[in-house]
Amino acid sequence: MQLSPFWRAYRRMLGSEARARLEHRADFALMILGVAATSLSTAATLYFMLGASGTIAGWHRGELIFMQGFMFCIFAPQSACYNGMFWLEHWLKTGAFLRFYTRPANPLLLLALERFHPQGFVVLAIGLAYCSFGLWGNPVLAEPRFYLGFVLLVPLSALVLWVINLAALSTCFWIGESNPVFSTVGKLTDMSRYPLDLFPKLATMIFMVLPLAGTVWWPSQALLRHASLPLTYHPVPDIA
Repeated sequence: MQLSPFWRAYRRMLGSEARARLEHRADFALMILGVAATSLSTAATLYFMLGASGTIAGWHRGELIFMQGFMFCIFAPQSACYNGMFWLEHWLKTGAFLRFYTRPANPLLLLALERFHPQGFVVLAIGLAYCSFGLWGNPVLAEPRFYLGFVLLVPLSALVLWVINLAALSTCFWIGESNPVFSTVGKLTDMSRYPLDLFPKLATMIFMVLPLAGTVWWPSQALLRHASLPLTYHPVPDIA
């Protein structure tokens, strides 16, 4: 099967970006160590803070660790393939964004595909390790429905997260900079990795409306609490 000119060019861009990143091996190694260290510290905090009972609001510590891992998994495509969108404000201020208007495709799509970073594979590996460790020995791993749901919901939840972050970053078109909105959304996204049962009703409603609940909460309900998989799967692309 022959690739279209766009995908051939994109493949060459991936190769050149990956080689450029890996040339600075010390920087790349330090980045991996940083991601691994912060990930392990988060997992350790979750594991020990629940005490002897190991549960909070009906959720076991392993399930909480799984939710953290699920967030890593859905962030991995954004970290690797859509790394360019974090440059939106810089390119807009320097005028470099104008080049997207001369190309025969959606400017935001081109922006998302502008850069590639191999750290996405590291983030994905850490996310899968989190998920495996969190559910180790859990009966849900013996159910084929779990694996089907995981494969279906990870890309859809990744799409929701990408759309939310891209919308936050795009506010620089209207207010001149995206950092205030993106930082706020980032903090809310970090909070959405936890069960919404832990938050007051008003906060839960905010997560539903944004809709950050589509990143981790609804998929976790389907994967761990046997909520309807079709009812979880079908609305997610519509939300995005």
